[in-house]
Amino acid sequence: MVLDLDLESPGLSVGLLDPRKQPRYGIVDWFVEDLVGQGDHVVEAMAGLAWDNDFDGDVLIVPAHGADPGEYLAKLGRVYLDTDIPWTARLRCLLEKLEERHRPSIVLLESRSGLHDIAAATVTDLNAQVLLFAVDADSHWSDYSVLFRHWQKQGLATEIRDRLSIVSALTPEQEAKQYLRGFQERSWSLFRDHLYDEVRPKHSGDPFSFDLGDNDAPHSPIPIYWTRGLAAGASLRNVGLPLAYLDFLSVIKQMIDDDGGRGSN
Repeated sequence: MVLDLDLESPGLSVGLLDPRKQPRYGIVDWFVEDLVGQGDHVVEAMAGLAWDNDFDGDVLIVPAHGADPGEYLAKLGRVYLDTDIPWTARLRCLLEKLEERHRPSIVLLESRSGLHDIAAATVTDLNAQVLLFAVDADSHWSDYSVLFRHWQKQGLATEIRDRLSIVSALTPEQEAKQYLRGFQERSWSLFRDHLYDEVRPKHSGDPFSFDLGDNDAPHSPIPIYWTRGLAAGASLRNVGLPLAYLDFLSVIKQMIDDDGGRGSN
């Protein structure tokens, strides 16, 4: 089950769902209706089926909005209204209701890029495995540096760091090894400076730190390779991506297997 939590730019819903299979309601509808006690009614019609003929199982998409978005901007403004229940607790409630109804093996939360409350909630409050997507650009490393420093200041770093994995998005087809080597060096510097323990002589305990070349470390990039279909802006339903995502999907499968079959976020 995939949730499109990029509410301000819900492209995933369009990219993965056939318009004919768009459910009646979406995530924004639930947050609005839950304010007046109608959330359970919305949950019954929030998931659309994608790629039902290509897998041994099903892929359910929970879009940001339903088949008829209506006054989407007005509804979006009500999503973050202050209530007696924190927004992150309401998000957790929605996840629990969807999981109870559909019993998915794994739940993927697609959060918006950048520094945003939704992204923060999925990392700090849901105990999920977190994939940090980046390209080897100064702006991305700077943004993650700001985020990591925030976690340090809030005392959250030790709770989060072992759930992080960084993804090298749009890894170039040409000279990929050289690109990934440079990416890993900058990623290691980021984690070393902000999330890894400083290893000193006679260090007590087991420090959370990794060498530059440790391929099992959080800073070691999981590659997704650039492909012409994505660059052309085609629907993800019609783009063949097995080679581009082969390494990435292998790592995700390993994460699920290591989780003992309980599923992962």
